[in-house]
Amino acid sequence: MDADARVCPFCGEPPGPGVFCALCGRNLAGVRQLPTRLMWERGRVGRRNPVESSTRASGGDAIAAFLATMHEAGDPGAAKMPCAEPGFLGRTKHVRGWVVRAVGSGHDELSGRYEPGLFVTVEGHLHRLESATRGAGQRTRLEYIDLVGRAVEPAQDERLAGELAAVLRANGVDSASL
Repeated sequence: MDADARVCPFCGEPPGPGVFCALCGRNLAGVRQLPTRLMWERGRVGRRNPVESSTRASGGDAIAAFLATMHEAGDPGAAKMPCAEPGFLGRTKHVRGWVVRAVGSGHDELSGRYEPGLFVTVEGHLHRLESATRGAGQRTRLEYIDLVGRAVEPAQDERLAGELAAVLRANGVDSASL
């Protein structure tokens, strides 16, 4: 293959004429410019694995490696989530990113306790993921929704790095190629 040929950033093969890669099927609409084959090969050699590097470094380094990989891939799987804090005139604000750790499902009806989750924005800010109730009326059923809460500092633990690697795998980004 020619070193100057444009290739899919996920599989390294020619993507074909459509928006989706002909080989791996990934959506290329969010990719600003396809890399050349030479750029793609160089990128695979020089990348670090966030799971290995973050066990020695801080949680902030793991998030930085995660974001670099996701941005290069076109931010696959980034979701728009509502914020816990209301915006102007009480309107719901939204933030875009990935759920790293889901809210614990063990809701205790009497005490209202649950295990909060983690959410990382596309800008790299780590937030607490909280649970709130909606529809607690006479005719409606009680429903729990997840809301992005206040920002938190990334912890220096191996759990965060493993969860970030799991988000990469769940969105079709190979964390071993980092």
